[in-house]
Amino acid sequence: MRRQIHFLLILGLALMLGAGMVLIWLRPAMHEWPLFGVLLATPALLAVLASAVARRPSWWRQFGSVTRALVFTSALGAGIIFVTLVVTTHLMFISPHDAVLATVIVLFAAGVTMAFGYLVASSLGDGISEIARAATAVKAGDLAARADDTGKDEIARLALVFNDMTAELQRMREQEARLDRMRRDLIAWVSHDLRTPLTSIRARVEALADGVVQEPAEVSRYLSAIKTDTQALNKLINDLFELATIDAGGLKLEPQPCDLNDLISDTIETMSVIARRNGIELTGKVDPNVGIVHLSPQHIQRVLNNLVSNALDHTAHGEVSVHAYRLPRESTKAMETRLVCIEVKDTGEGIAPQDVPHVFERFYRSEPARVCKGDSRGMGLGLAIARALVEAHRGSVSLESQLGRGTSIRFVLPDVA
Repeated sequence: MRRQIHFLLILGLALMLGAGMVLIWLRPAMHEWPLFGVLLATPALLAVLASAVARRPSWWRQFGSVTRALVFTSALGAGIIFVTLVVTTHLMFISPHDAVLATVIVLFAAGVTMAFGYLVASSLGDGISEIARAATAVKAGDLAARADDTGKDEIARLALVFNDMTAELQRMREQEARLDRMRRDLIAWVSHDLRTPLTSIRARVEALADGVVQEPAEVSRYLSAIKTDTQALNKLINDLFELATIDAGGLKLEPQPCDLNDLISDTIETMSVIARRNGIELTGKVDPNVGIVHLSPQHIQRVLNNLVSNALDHTAHGEVSVHAYRLPRESTKAMETRLVCIEVKDTGEGIAPQDVPHVFERFYRSEPARVCKGDSRGMGLGLAIARALVEAHRGSVSLESQLGRGTSIRFVLPDVA
């Protein structure tokens, strides 16, 4: 309906313009106005009749291509002009020579108009065909196919939307493939990492139950090994449960004022036994200007424990340090955010350059695998959980490492309260 209203408005404007030009330039007498009325009304009536045909649903699609439909439309417009000319020459009683000349000029102008219309129509048709080609390629499974989206018209915008849609489909396919690989890896690795301690526990329990081991010292050693394997299994299950909770969006953060000195001191105290046993100097430092930070203490404590534990596992007779300090304020449109950085640094074995981009990926393994030693018995979950918890605080994690010289992991937290 809106198109018809616009058509009638444009047609009415054209009639008013034509009548105004006749009045200003020709200044006809009163008895000549009916003649000019017929001259103006004839093309308008033909245009209305043509529009009535055009209103039939999808009539132009019967041509098989946009190019032919637009060329036909140009020819129809030229035909209306030609009929108007014939009526004009008949009513104006001009000489046959002048009538033929006017007809030739109009036919030539119509031919030029149709040629130009064909050029424009074919260009539009090529744009639509390009989108159809890309859509066919996507249907066949090629999600890398893209349509040419140069230009500013509707076809270019359609191509741009199509390309965005295809890019999103490609991203979703890649994510699905990555998740499928992770699922297969999870099944394989969980099977292995559960089977190994379970087999060890079963063998030792059977030995104790059958009386194979009876010496008190040997019994104590077996019980200690069973305890260690049980703790490893418990840690693995807890890590898997926490990852599942994070993935399901069930992580509940309850930020509150917290003193980082307490969190870092607790981590140092918890890990000091492991550090002394391996001959590692474990230290912690909080700059005086850090003050109180708003965060979820139990989750950041988990991050610190995971990072320090990972550093201790890959450092022998070296140093591991934890340092908290303020960063310059970060200005945003909404507010000015205070940033706190916590750095865990070690002098251990370091990480190979090709492994650095992947160490925070869950289940990632390398040879030698830094993330699998002492980290959920090889599952590579501790660093992935640490990153997820930091990002839940709207923070970020970064890593720098030199093979054979050590690693530094920093995570930055906003303190907006």
